[in-house]
Amino acid sequence: MSAFRSARGAVAAVAIICLSPLGFASGLGAQQVHVEVAGIVTVAGSGVALPAATIRIVELHRDARSHEDGRFVFAAVPAGRYQLVVQRIGYRAVREELVVGTIPVRLTIALREAPVQLAASVVTGQISERGSADAITATSVLSDAKLERRLDGTLGATVAGTPGVAVTSMGPATARPVLRGMSGDRVLILEDGMRPGDLSSTSMDHAVAMDPLTAQKIEVVRGPMSLLYGSSALGGVVNMIRQEVPTTLAEHLHGTLSAQASSANSGGTIGGYAELPLFGLTVRGEGSARMAGDMRTPVGTLNNTDVQSANASVGASLVKDWGYTGVSYRFFTNDYGLPGGFVGAHPNGVDISMTRHMVRSETDWHPQDGRFESVKASLSFTDYEHSELTNSGNVAVRFEQLMSVGELVVRHRPLGPLASGAFGLRAQYRDITTAGALRTPSTSDWSAAGFVIEEADVGALRLQAGARYDVAQFTPLERAEVTVGTDTIPAAERTFGALSASVGALYKFENGLRLGASASQSYRTPDFNELYSDGPHLAAYSYDVGNPRIRRETGLGAEMFARLERERLRVEVAAFTNRMDGYIFPRNTGELGRQGERWKFQYVNEDATLVGAEGEFEWTLAQHIVLDGTMSYVRGTIRGDRDTIPGINGEPDVLESQYLPLMPPLNGRVGLRHETPRWSFGGTMRWAAAQERLGDFETVTDAYATGDVFAGWRLLVGGRLHSITLKVDNVLDTEIRDHLSRTKDIIPETGRNISLLYRVQF
Repeated sequence: MSAFRSARGAVAAVAIICLSPLGFASGLGAQQVHVEVAGIVTVAGSGVALPAATIRIVELHRDARSHEDGRFVFAAVPAGRYQLVVQRIGYRAVREELVVGTIPVRLTIALREAPVQLAASVVTGQISERGSADAITATSVLSDAKLERRLDGTLGATVAGTPGVAVTSMGPATARPVLRGMSGDRVLILEDGMRPGDLSSTSMDHAVAMDPLTAQKIEVVRGPMSLLYGSSALGGVVNMIRQEVPTTLAEHLHGTLSAQASSANSGGTIGGYAELPLFGLTVRGEGSARMAGDMRTPVGTLNNTDVQSANASVGASLVKDWGYTGVSYRFFTNDYGLPGGFVGAHPNGVDISMTRHMVRSETDWHPQDGRFESVKASLSFTDYEHSELTNSGNVAVRFEQLMSVGELVVRHRPLGPLASGAFGLRAQYRDITTAGALRTPSTSDWSAAGFVIEEADVGALRLQAGARYDVAQFTPLERAEVTVGTDTIPAAERTFGALSASVGALYKFENGLRLGASASQSYRTPDFNELYSDGPHLAAYSYDVGNPRIRRETGLGAEMFARLERERLRVEVAAFTNRMDGYIFPRNTGELGRQGERWKFQYVNEDATLVGAEGEFEWTLAQHIVLDGTMSYVRGTIRGDRDTIPGINGEPDVLESQYLPLMPPLNGRVGLRHETPRWSFGGTMRWAAAQERLGDFETVTDAYATGDVFAGWRLLVGGRLHSITLKVDNVLDTEIRDHLSRTKDIIPETGRNISLLYRVQF
């Protein structure tokens, strides 16, 4: 059976590569006149040449870097109108129109120093790339200096503290983002716009199979993204972008090399990537390795939290005037520990070993004529394996997932009153094999969807509307039964289908103010573990019970937001509500499972409402001095009457809580920094209120406040930008208990941590 699965995986991988149109004729589209576009990047006011700036022609997928004399060159640019984006750390990005005719173009681009980076570009959740200020939903972008200050060992820890974002974990290696109180399968993690194919959404002990060290930027889009991404995006999307399939033409060799060390876990990591032109292609190679010991906390060491991971990728693309087409392969391995020492846990914890192989292919074609602006097709195949081992080395639980995904998105040019729009198709097939103590039957599932989104501009008002229909089927591959209460239910095939729809609006005022609102009807199918689980989950320290008859989730959501972007001030605030029918979550029953060692968690449907607000600001108080801050709040309640559940150890029966479990408390941060293009330093205070709105059998989490400080230095050597960032997190070694951590009752979060990051761009 395993040989057959491996052979089928190999065939699928080969099929993806063969279907990728690397053999596309480079002459797609009409022949055009090509001219040279050259220029110089300078510092505004002084006229001094500015090296190491990135210059990008968006529609042509081409970028270049300014040399030591500030000059850059694009050879053979076809006639047309394009977006030109110029950016450099410490300076305000420039986005302007580039008009290319029949004679060479010469440009002088002046960048102004700016400690606050405005109008970062965003692609996640958008019909096409645009400035984040023009997104019709709440959006945050970590890139450049902000990403260097926030970079941590996991994706979840890196984006933690972004408005509306919290982290759930069972140890430092398993940190996963929670958006607006929604977690698990409701938050979609993407890697260059595609699912990584891991199982991190199914349980808190499963790590995200991605390392953020080589990320170029991370986009966090909050609110339902069901139209573009399907039913796994009710809470939002976190998209880590590094372009492992190269999307731009490499004019010369370039890349980055990074190294980071930290004290709280005696950890270190090194890695980087490089792109270069080779045989008419853009070729990209990447690699990284990470090692860390057990995590130190203010009250002692959290044993068995060490990490050893490595990943590598190689990709190649043919980039032409008509777009690009390419393939890539990625390998990721991660061995990490989960702590023990509490009810249901092994005394010495559990070890996890995971590997991921992924092959992907992308083609983005821009027709020269006709109604369509672009046609983008992507294919991917992932082979993911995950084993949970006892301290004796025996495999207690094992998962293997083979997943194939195909997507097609077509964007059209302005059509009558429609300024832009897109329609698309998506298909996915998964084959999940389970083994060990967790008695979840091996399962196959498939899903398919079609969607359409249209936008219209009416003066300063942009309107958006769209719809999507999804269908999915889950089929157990083994005979199994699930005990739900006193009922024994066979694990039967289930089919789901539903329509999602949304409308949104954004109004642009001339003074930099933007007001927006959206409403959406969305749905989510249960996942295989929510349907068919019935047994002890070793690493999760739980006895998980699904429900083969569980209903789908449906949600009605609304959001209002306001953005203000001025020369010295950037503010965004949002308020939201989600009314969920059939909300699925694992309810702690207060009982022990069949083996009498672990708490029994039963997946149930409840009608629930989540409401909240969030915001962030950056304010330049004086030249180079910036005050910034964030705030996040969400409350999840269960609607309707609930029953009583048995007491524990002879205690009286208790009424089930009216609050959803694992809701983050009110939290935020405020910081002050001094920043110039060459150096920066500052401090931040992080805080969280006590969480007293508790789900079933949760315990109160106390409030906390702690401080972080940092200092950074950038210098140019030989036209290469070097940066060094020193951070001290939790300066006072404060004892912090995170409400979303499964280990909070036995030990607090990381204590004082000193980290040093070095990065060079070449």
